[in-house]
Amino acid sequence: MSAFVVDPVFTQLQVFAFAAFLVPAVLIQYVFSPKRRAIMGRARFALPSVMIATPGVAGLTLVRGAFRAGYLADGRGFLEANLRSIVWMSGFILLSQLVVRYLPPLSWLSRDLRDAGRAVWSARLNRWTGRPS
Repeated sequence: MSAFVVDPVFTQLQVFAFAAFLVPAVLIQYVFSPKRRAIMGRARFALPSVMIATPGVAGLTLVRGAFRAGYLADGRGFLEANLRSIVWMSGFILLSQLVVRYLPPLSWLSRDLRDAGRAVWSARLNRWTGRPS
């Protein structure tokens, strides 16, 4: 019982929670980013938005939930299971964010989204300060 690694327990509820958090997050970004969406196009905006939101939501719902359930099934206490699952969640989010942001071909899409955001803010700041665009 002293081992840190346990077998994660995935449930159907975790998959539903993942979808329930991911879909509204992407829809909110889609609705409230009309200028970036206009610059990139609908599909080229939606795909990177999903990819950037996925690591955090998956880490919270899938990885943490599965390891928490695994630790509880292994006979660990409630507090210990929650604290140990936070370590797995944090590691997963860190590594998957690095992959999405820095490894091709995923990095190309996230770079396009970042560049569109910069273009929107550059135009906005130029308009506020009275500079020509």
